[in-house]
Amino acid sequence: MLVYLNGAWVESDQACISIHDRGFLLADGVFETTRLVNGKYFRLEQHLQRLRESARQLRLEMPGPDTLAGLLSEIAARNQLTEASARITVTRGRGGRGLDTRGAGPPTLLVTIAAIAADWRERAAVGWHLVTATARRPAPASVPSQLKALGRVYSILAHLEAEAVGADDALLLTADGAVAEGPTWNFFWRKGRTIRTAALEGGILDGVTRGILLPLAARLGYETEEGLWPPAVLPDADEAFASMTSVGVVPIRSLDGRAFLADDCSAALQSAYWQFVEAELA
Repeated sequence: MLVYLNGAWVESDQACISIHDRGFLLADGVFETTRLVNGKYFRLEQHLQRLRESARQLRLEMPGPDTLAGLLSEIAARNQLTEASARITVTRGRGGRGLDTRGAGPPTLLVTIAAIAADWRERAAVGWHLVTATARRPAPASVPSQLKALGRVYSILAHLEAEAVGADDALLLTADGAVAEGPTWNFFWRKGRTIRTAALEGGILDGVTRGILLPLAARLGYETEEGLWPPAVLPDADEAFASMTSVGVVPIRSLDGRAFLADDCSAALQSAYWQFVEAELA
């Protein structure tokens, strides 16, 4: 697979980043992932805007949106992919002393792409079994929730907890103990005709897919609520599901051993979401 690294197109297994790169040493960098559907990137401008905002918060230099969009288009063409997930990673590069950024740079720019499995819809429909992680989402005052930085150690710790007990992934709580999100996805649950999800002020990421699903759910006749709820409300839910850029909606089959038997809402939203994506790209 060809990747772009600092001005050159190279095979992925030949791409090399300095051992002095601050992204490697200090997680001093940002990233963004976007979905290629039928040869077109969905909501690319929104993803690049979020990347620019993350870079602004870390005071990182990065190319303009036209340059990045061009690289994303080229990496798909060079690898002959029409269904894929592409990622842009920007670090501060080499230099500086300890946490001091003076003298660091130029930035490292890496663009990678991975094909989406042909049976991704079937895999998503299988669903996940989750556990509630003891690791928590940091408070926004500690780590800005809309900063997609490389150092997401809390997400790794949460997923390691899931792996240790044979679960697919873990649900994170906020620093104050309210329902938050997954390590790389937003979380929803339904009771009757009401769908709930964590509010942004709780410190969750404002997912692109999340922002589409809320109005879509209203069109399908569901009430939607954003707020901060304790995990004690989840066992009473009829169903739960996750949302992410790569595959849209994934039903949650169980949480901490408690099964969710319904998936009618998540299935309806999955269908509506991809119809929306295809219509917008058309």
